Amino acid sequence: MDKKSLFKTLSFTGSVEVIGLGDRIAGNHSVVLLKKPEKMLVMLKVRESACNSLFYAGEALACACTVRIGDIKGFAACLGDDTDKVYAMAVIDAALNAGLPERDIILESLRAWEEDILRKQSVEAELTMSTKVNFSVMEE
Repeated sequence: MDKKSLFKTLSFTGSVEVIGLGDRIAGNHSVVLLKKPEKMLVMLKVRESACNSLFYAGEALACACTVRIGDIKGFAACLGDDTDKVYAMAVIDAALNAGLPERDIILESLRAWEEDILRKQSVEAELTMSTKVNFSVMEE
């Protein structure tokens, strides 16, 4: 699983699940906190569709954290103010980077969470499409 998919899945998964997996890893390995989870503001870059130009829509609250397991670092950042979740995300990243024995369990959990996210997005897309108006029918 690439980093983009990893963090997308972790960001959309509930805090309880992510923190549970992070705690399981931290219980089996010595995790060194390099940069404690802290809140920050990030600028949101948005593409305006009419002229296809970029602009900054404003600021959003985010959290970031850096940890180390052995000699391998893990980093995580996500929108929101859940410092416990971002710490667990960094631990999971470090565990995957280090190739720890829990790697298979982590990847199995990530695949299950990703399937659940895709299923929920599919249901939401179906609901959205059910409200779509066909304007060509209105002309008849």
